[in-house]
Amino acid sequence: MLYRLLLCCVLVFGIAISATAQDRISRTDRTKMRETRETMRSLAQDLRAWSGTNENKYPEKLQKLVDANLRDAVPKDAWGNEFSYSLDEEAGYKLVSLGADAKQGGEGGAADITFTRNGEKVELNANQQAELDKQRDAARHEARVTLARARMVAVGIEVVQHRREKGSWPAKLESAKRTGTEAEDKAVNACFTDPWGNEYAIRILPQDNIAIVCWGADGVEGGTGRDVDFVISERDIRRQTRDTDEWGGGFERNMDWQVQNLAEEVQTWRQQVGKLPDELMDLTRPIPLKDGKQANALRNNIPSDDWGREYIYLRLDDENFAIVALGKDGQAGGMKEDADHIAPLPGSSTEGRIGRGRRGIVKVAPINENKNDEGLAEIATEQMRDIAEKLKVYRDDTGKFPESLDDIKDKLAGGEVPNDPWDHAFRYELTDAGYTLTCLGSDGEPGGEGHAADITWTQDGQQEAPPTEGEPEPVD
Repeated sequence: MLYRLLLCCVLVFGIAISATAQDRISRTDRTKMRETRETMRSLAQDLRAWSGTNENKYPEKLQKLVDANLRDAVPKDAWGNEFSYSLDEEAGYKLVSLGADAKQGGEGGAADITFTRNGEKVELNANQQAELDKQRDAARHEARVTLARARMVAVGIEVVQHRREKGSWPAKLESAKRTGTEAEDKAVNACFTDPWGNEYAIRILPQDNIAIVCWGADGVEGGTGRDVDFVISERDIRRQTRDTDEWGGGFERNMDWQVQNLAEEVQTWRQQVGKLPDELMDLTRPIPLKDGKQANALRNNIPSDDWGREYIYLRLDDENFAIVALGKDGQAGGMKEDADHIAPLPGSSTEGRIGRGRRGIVKVAPINENKNDEGLAEIATEQMRDIAEKLKVYRDDTGKFPESLDDIKDKLAGGEVPNDPWDHAFRYELTDAGYTLTCLGSDGEPGGEGHAADITWTQDGQQEAPPTEGEPEPVD
């Protein structure tokens, strides 16, 4: 697809062109390449202007721009060669400079430079395309994690509202769904399914707390990598929504407005075409109207974020979608520059407005029932798995494990290190081999049996608990 070949210049040249190839370009050619790109961008603007007054069509020849008084003359590239120009059914047109050697193909200063109506187009070789596909796939997974957490907050709000109205937590999340048929009711109920199409789970915690659990990409308890389970607690829900106002409170702060603008234009496309676009690049193409006519494209190009990354478009089904920006680190979670942004906010039916109209979290009276130690042990394991995943990322980035869990807190839900489900701190110690992460169980003391037994993780994963007194050691 065309989308697979299109990238913002900043992103493309960070991925597709190796440092070795760049070193082979002379200073003179570097300057000429820069000048040529500027000329081509100027021509692209004039072609867009010509198209806007000619039924969204492009001229057959560049001379038409001169005839329309958009230019004094057809320019040449910085090496003094004429541009190649042709119409293209999918890309609108192709405008090409053949580089320093004036021949098709080539590397370094002799490489072709191609522009279409969607901006600069870079042809990638098989290895470069494979690497780009791998990076995009990883980014889409991180975006789904971001969306999953946001949906979990929306579900948590409904669960707390159920507690407020019914006097107890729902035994199943299904009981917290809305019964209304308004657009916002449907938007909220859509949040009860994660971005992989699986249902969330609820766990009752001590001290009148609850947790919402996502089983990862596979929808099954346990797993590693993309299948790792993760959880948010009522404390996380309250922290993220305590400042909620009509604009979405904490979710809206430091918002990347390109995310919201893209979401608004996706919704505009749906209104005019009758369905969601297949990809963001559709926004740069003439809009096919229901009467067979076409309207002007909504955008001239698809922007990249402040770090040169693509915005991620998740089309979940025929009705629901999300635009996600992963922040500076390119991973789910984080604060400040690493913070993720998403639009529309899950659970909000207001088009293009993140969270507008959503009620804030409500205070509820505590109850003391169903501590469910078995469920709490599962939650503790899931929390530790999430922490272990972030510890691995830290090591991969820095070459070592952190001195303290506080060093990774901005990667964890809510931006801080959680306590275990019994409200005890996790113990974290560095070892010669890596680290030891320990949950002290229901009693908060080392050792113990049953649900009071310690749960231990190391850099190699969860460790089997030692046999209790009187229990024989396993035999190989």
